[in-house]
Amino acid sequence: MTVEEIKESISMKEVLSRYGIEVKKNMCCCPIHKERHPSMQIFKDGYHCYACGAHGDVIKFIQEMEICDFKTAFLSLGGTYEKHSNEKERKLIKKRYERQRKEREDKARYEKTFVLMLSKSIAICRDVIQNDEPYTDDWCTCVNALDWLIYIWEKKYIRGEGIKNIDVVRMCKRIERIRHIERGCID
Repeated sequence: MTVEEIKESISMKEVLSRYGIEVKKNMCCCPIHKERHPSMQIFKDGYHCYACGAHGDVIKFIQEMEICDFKTAFLSLGGTYEKHSNEKERKLIKKRYERQRKEREDKARYEKTFVLMLSKSIAICRDVIQNDEPYTDDWCTCVNALDWLIYIWEKKYIRGEGIKNIDVVRMCKRIERIRHIERGCID
C-alpha cells in the first residue's frame, strides 16, 4: 500500500483503538504528553492536541507513539515500497520529479519577484502622491492605483485569495515607468 492508500483505508480511530485509547465525541486524552483530561481532537485522517500542540496523520501518530522513523511507522501500517524494475521507468520517474521540482522553484521565484514588484509600486505611488504636484497625470494615476494595489496586497497576502497577476503586473510596470520618466531615465 502507498501512503495515500494507508491514509484512506486506516482511520485515526482505528489506530487509537490499537493502543486502547477511548474516543468520546471526537476527543480523547493525549497519549503523547500523557494527561487525564481530553485535549486531543480526532479527525478522520488525523489528530490535533490543543494542550501540547501535537498534530499529524496516522503515520505521524505511530511515529510519536513508537518513537520511530517514518519508514518503520509506514511499514507497521502495512505500507510497501514499490521497486521499479527497469531502468527506463526509473529515468521517467526521475525526470518527472525534476520537472516538478523545477516548476516549484520557478513558481517560488516568480512569487518573490511579484511581491517585490507590488511593494515597490505601492511605495512609488505613496511617494508620488506626497511629493509631486497634485492633479498632474502621474499624480492622478498613482492616486487611482494606490487603493487598488493595496486591495490586491490584502486580498492575496492577508486573505490568501487568488488573483490574476497579469493585470497587477501591467499596473506595476506602468507605475515604474512614471518613476523612470520623472528621473529622466526614459527607456
